Amino acid sequence: MEALNELLQRSGQGDATAFRQLYDAASPRLFALCKRLLRDEALAEDVLQEGFVKIWHHAAQFAASKASAMTWMTTVVRNQALDKLRQGHSRPAIAGDVEYETLEFASLEPGPDALQQMGEDAQQLMHCLEQLKPEQRECILQAFYHGQTHEELAHSLAKPLGTVKAWIRRGLEQLRGCLQ
Repeated sequence: MEALNELLQRSGQGDATAFRQLYDAASPRLFALCKRLLRDEALAEDVLQEGFVKIWHHAAQFAASKASAMTWMTTVVRNQALDKLRQGHSRPAIAGDVEYETLEFASLEPGPDALQQMGEDAQQLMHCLEQLKPEQRECILQAFYHGQTHEELAHSLAKPLGTVKAWIRRGLEQLRGCLQ
Protein backbone atom coordinates (compact mmCIF):
# COMPACT_ATOMS: atom_id res chain seq x y z
CA MET A 1 0.00 0.00 0.00
CA GLU A 2 2.93 2.36 0.59
CA ALA A 3 3.85 1.86 -3.06
CA LEU A 4 0.44 3.12 -4.15
CA ASN A 5 0.80 6.16 -1.90
CA GLU A 6 4.14 6.98 -3.50
CA LEU A 7 2.82 6.44 -7.03
CA LEU A 8 -0.17 8.68 -6.36
CA GLN A 9 2.03 11.41 -4.89
CA ARG A 10 4.37 11.23 -7.89
CA SER A 11 1.33 11.39 -10.18
CA GLY A 12 0.32 14.56 -8.39
CA GLN A 13 3.68 16.00 -9.45
CA GLY A 14 2.93 15.21 -13.10
CA ASP A 15 4.85 11.91 -13.37
CA ALA A 16 3.03 10.07 -16.18
CA THR A 17 5.08 6.88 -15.70
CA ALA A 18 4.02 6.71 -12.06
CA PHE A 19 0.41 7.29 -13.08
CA ARG A 20 0.59 4.40 -15.57
CA GLN A 21 1.97 2.14 -12.83
CA LEU A 22 -0.75 3.36 -10.48
CA TYR A 23 -3.39 2.58 -13.09
CA ASP A 24 -1.98 -0.91 -13.68
CA ALA A 25 -1.93 -1.64 -9.94
CA ALA A 26 -5.29 -0.18 -8.93
CA SER A 27 -7.59 -0.41 -11.95
CA PRO A 28 -8.67 -4.07 -11.52
CA ARG A 29 -10.05 -3.43 -8.03
CA LEU A 30 -11.61 -0.12 -9.02
CA PHE A 31 -13.17 -1.66 -12.14
CA ALA A 32 -14.71 -4.39 -9.98
CA LEU A 33 -16.23 -1.67 -7.78
CA CYS A 34 -17.65 0.11 -10.85
CA LYS A 35 -19.14 -3.12 -12.22
CA ARG A 36 -20.73 -3.94 -8.87
CA LEU A 37 -22.27 -0.47 -8.55
CA LEU A 38 -23.37 0.03 -12.14
CA ARG A 39 -24.18 -3.56 -13.17
CA ASP A 40 -23.13 -2.69 -16.72
CA GLU A 41 -19.63 -3.52 -17.95
CA ALA A 42 -19.46 -0.88 -20.69
CA LEU A 43 -20.70 1.85 -18.38
CA ALA A 44 -18.28 0.65 -15.69
CA GLU A 45 -15.38 1.01 -18.16
CA ASP A 46 -16.46 4.58 -18.95
CA VAL A 47 -16.79 5.51 -15.29
CA LEU A 48 -13.40 3.97 -14.50
CA GLN A 49 -11.79 6.04 -17.24
CA GLU A 50 -13.54 9.20 -16.03
CA GLY A 51 -12.48 8.36 -12.48
CA PHE A 52 -8.84 8.01 -13.46
CA VAL A 53 -8.98 11.33 -15.32
CA LYS A 54 -10.20 12.90 -12.06
CA ILE A 55 -7.49 11.07 -10.12
CA TRP A 56 -4.85 12.45 -12.50
CA HIS A 57 -6.20 16.01 -12.22
CA HIS A 58 -6.59 15.92 -8.44
CA ALA A 59 -3.67 13.67 -7.41
CA ALA A 60 -1.82 16.68 -5.97
CA GLN A 61 -4.62 17.00 -3.38
CA PHE A 62 -3.96 13.49 -2.02
CA ALA A 63 -2.70 13.49 1.58
CA ALA A 64 -1.25 10.18 2.79
CA SER A 65 -1.78 11.34 6.38
CA LYS A 66 -5.56 11.36 5.86
CA ALA A 67 -6.13 8.13 3.90
CA SER A 68 -4.36 5.48 1.90
CA ALA A 69 -4.07 5.94 -1.84
CA MET A 70 -6.47 3.06 -2.48
CA THR A 71 -9.07 4.53 -0.12
CA TRP A 72 -8.74 7.95 -1.75
CA MET A 73 -9.00 6.54 -5.29
CA THR A 74 -11.91 4.28 -4.32
CA THR A 75 -13.78 7.32 -3.04
CA VAL A 76 -13.13 9.24 -6.27
CA VAL A 77 -14.26 6.35 -8.48
CA ARG A 78 -17.22 5.41 -6.25
CA ASN A 79 -18.47 9.01 -6.30
CA GLN A 80 -18.05 9.08 -10.08
CA ALA A 81 -20.15 5.91 -10.38
CA LEU A 82 -22.85 7.25 -8.06
CA ASP A 83 -22.93 10.52 -10.02
CA LYS A 84 -23.46 8.51 -13.21
CA LEU A 85 -26.35 6.65 -11.57
CA ARG A 86 -27.91 9.93 -10.46
CA GLN A 87 -27.65 11.38 -13.98
CA GLY A 88 -30.49 9.13 -15.00
CA HIS A 89 -28.60 6.09 -16.15
CA SER A 90 -30.70 3.62 -14.27
CA ARG A 91 -29.25 0.31 -13.28
CA PRO A 92 -30.66 -2.79 -14.92
CA ALA A 93 -33.25 -4.43 -12.74
CA ILE A 94 -32.16 -7.36 -10.64
CA ALA A 95 -33.91 -10.53 -11.73
CA GLY A 96 -36.47 -11.45 -9.12
CA ASP A 97 -35.80 -15.17 -9.30
CA VAL A 98 -32.09 -14.82 -8.57
CA GLU A 99 -31.08 -15.05 -4.94
CA TYR A 100 -28.12 -12.95 -3.94
CA GLU A 101 -25.93 -13.61 -0.97
CA THR A 102 -26.73 -11.23 1.84
CA LEU A 103 -24.20 -10.00 4.30
CA GLU A 104 -25.50 -12.39 6.93
CA PHE A 105 -23.88 -15.24 4.98
CA ALA A 106 -20.62 -13.40 4.40
CA SER A 107 -17.99 -13.53 7.08
CA LEU A 108 -17.14 -10.15 8.51
CA GLU A 109 -13.72 -11.47 9.46
CA PRO A 110 -11.13 -10.56 6.83
CA GLY A 111 -8.54 -13.15 5.89
CA PRO A 112 -4.90 -12.86 6.96
CA ASP A 113 -3.85 -11.29 3.65
CA ALA A 114 -6.58 -8.69 3.89
CA LEU A 115 -5.67 -7.86 7.48
CA GLN A 116 -2.09 -7.23 6.51
CA GLN A 117 -3.16 -4.91 3.70
CA MET A 118 -5.58 -2.99 5.88
CA GLY A 119 -4.38 0.13 7.56
CA GLU A 120 -5.11 0.97 11.13
CA ASP A 121 -8.04 3.13 10.00
CA ALA A 122 -9.69 0.25 8.20
CA GLN A 123 -9.19 -2.07 11.18
CA GLN A 124 -10.76 0.57 13.44
CA LEU A 125 -13.69 0.87 11.04
CA MET A 126 -14.18 -2.92 11.07
CA HIS A 127 -14.19 -2.84 14.89
CA CYS A 128 -16.74 -0.01 14.92
CA LEU A 129 -18.96 -1.75 12.34
CA GLU A 130 -19.06 -4.82 14.60
CA GLN A 131 -20.52 -2.60 17.36
CA LEU A 132 -23.59 -1.72 15.25
CA LYS A 133 -26.87 -3.58 15.26
CA PRO A 134 -26.94 -6.11 12.38
CA GLU A 135 -29.66 -4.24 10.45
CA GLN A 136 -27.72 -0.96 10.72
CA ARG A 137 -24.49 -2.61 9.61
CA GLU A 138 -26.15 -4.32 6.65
CA CYS A 139 -27.89 -1.14 5.49
CA ILE A 140 -24.71 0.94 5.75
CA LEU A 141 -22.60 -1.65 3.92
CA GLN A 142 -25.21 -2.16 1.21
CA ALA A 143 -25.60 1.60 0.72
CA PHE A 144 -21.95 2.61 0.78
CA TYR A 145 -20.18 -0.39 -0.69
CA HIS A 146 -22.84 -1.74 -3.04
CA GLY A 147 -24.42 1.59 -3.98
CA GLN A 148 -27.98 0.66 -3.05
CA THR A 149 -30.36 3.53 -2.56
CA HIS A 150 -32.54 3.86 0.53
CA GLU A 151 -35.53 2.85 -1.59
CA GLU A 152 -33.78 -0.29 -2.87
CA LEU A 153 -32.82 -1.25 0.67
CA ALA A 154 -36.36 -0.71 1.95
CA HIS A 155 -37.73 -2.87 -0.85
CA SER A 156 -35.18 -5.68 -0.46
CA LEU A 157 -35.55 -5.76 3.34
CA ALA A 158 -39.35 -5.32 3.21
CA LYS A 159 -39.10 -2.45 5.72
CA PRO A 160 -40.56 1.07 5.61
CA LEU A 161 -38.35 3.67 3.95
CA GLY A 162 -38.26 5.79 7.11
CA THR A 163 -37.00 2.84 9.14
CA VAL A 164 -34.14 2.18 6.72
CA LYS A 165 -33.18 5.88 6.69
CA ALA A 166 -33.22 5.95 10.50
CA TRP A 167 -31.05 2.81 10.73
CA ILE A 168 -28.49 4.36 8.40
CA ARG A 169 -28.53 7.77 10.10
CA ARG A 170 -28.19 6.31 13.61
CA GLY A 171 -25.56 3.83 12.46
CA LEU A 172 -23.48 6.58 10.87
CA GLU A 173 -23.75 8.64 14.07
CA GLN A 174 -22.51 5.66 16.08
CA LEU A 175 -19.65 5.10 13.62
CA ARG A 176 -18.66 8.77 13.82
CA GLY A 177 -18.57 8.59 17.62
CA CYS A 178 -16.65 5.31 17.62
CA LEU A 179 -14.06 6.53 15.12
CA GLN A 180 -13.31 9.76 17.00
